[in-house]
Amino acid sequence: MHIKSTIKMTLGLIMAAIFLTLMPSAGNSQGFGVSIQRPEFTVQPGDRFTGSIPVTNSSEEQIALRMYIGDWIPIEGRTSGYNFVEEGGQLERSLMGWMTFSPERMTLEPGETREVVYEVNIPADPSLNGSYWAVIFIERIPEEEPELTPIEEGETRIGIRTVFRYAVQVYATVAGSENREATFTAMTMEPIENGFKAVATMQNNGNIYMRPKVWLEMKDITGEVVYTHEHEEQTVLPGTARDFVFELKSLPIESGEYLVMVIADYGLPTLIAAQGRVNLTITPPEPEEESEEEIVEDEEPEVEEEEPEDADIIEE
Repeated sequence: MHIKSTIKMTLGLIMAAIFLTLMPSAGNSQGFGVSIQRPEFTVQPGDRFTGSIPVTNSSEEQIALRMYIGDWIPIEGRTSGYNFVEEGGQLERSLMGWMTFSPERMTLEPGETREVVYEVNIPADPSLNGSYWAVIFIERIPEEEPELTPIEEGETRIGIRTVFRYAVQVYATVAGSENREATFTAMTMEPIENGFKAVATMQNNGNIYMRPKVWLEMKDITGEVVYTHEHEEQTVLPGTARDFVFELKSLPIESGEYLVMVIADYGLPTLIAAQGRVNLTITPPEPEEESEEEIVEDEEPEVEEEEPEDADIIEE
């Protein structure tokens, strides 16, 4: 199936113009593994909290690990995601200055599990509000590199070393200070092979991190929803924007003009949405030509009948 798409944005963009009422409703190849978790704490100024991260050596050899703290920061000038950085602590909402952990290094025997224990001391500052976060990195220390033969004159060599690490994000939100506010600031659509791509940019104007439920709906000219697609969960940090990208190919719908809506549930009774229009021309696949093959039926081989030979009859 081939899909040709013509994109038409109403007024170029409709952003945050639609509010819908939401009714309430009920060991890996790296050689070591970290239990999947995302520590989230609700705190008050002056609180202290602790946590632990189990780490398991899933390989058949001894491994060495090192741990350190970093930050998760926006990529400047982009809305496609965030960067993990080792030298952090400069963010207004960083937990780094309040966090300690142990051990800084550990050696694990095959199959052994140990814990990285961390502690966070929240300052007794009544002006603290919203969410704060930091990242604990757990990284495998590479084995010593083999000795290289001397480099001859005029020779150039490039060495590549792969280092595996986990990043465990720790969040703390000051209870009673949450301000949840978000909007869509942009939406674009463009044709791609056998479909189209829609990108909606969500801005978190509040003071807490969000993991909104975001999905795309397509409606035909009668207003009936003919297609939906839910986006995978991703975090939007306070004061930042993040893209939600939908690449839609080989859609099970007919040719025509459709209203495309990207909708977000970010924890309030109302939803926010951005929208545009797309005109799709669906070309069904050409039928394959049937090859005419000569069918030869099995024929039974002719059997020549043999005349009986004269036989001697012996009477007793």
